[in-house]
Amino acid sequence: MTFRITRLDDAQGPVLKVDGWLQAEGLPDLEREIGRAWVAGPAGLGLDLGGLRQADDASLWLLRRLLLGGARLIDCPPYLALRLSLAAGPQGHEVPGPAADRGA
Repeated sequence: MTFRITRLDDAQGPVLKVDGWLQAEGLPDLEREIGRAWVAGPAGLGLDLGGLRQADDASLWLLRRLLLGGARLIDCPPYLALRLSLAAGPQGHEVPGPAADRGA
């Protein structure tokens, strides 16, 4: 495995911190942890991506799917936000889920 997942929680709900290189072969492990975290809390899942160094196309697809499902991307690196075609949010590089107010 080329990445590490650490469970952290904040006031908004469960948070998974992902560090390292996220690639297709590791996605089943990440999806399993996401399933555990999503069931554990009523609020939307947060993914802290501040330590993510690289993500392949399959990983980007998963992150987009999670965003559409209401997940929050926290401390999303600028290169990743660009690859996801998202603008940085108001607090650093936090990218809110679709239900959040984006200042429109």
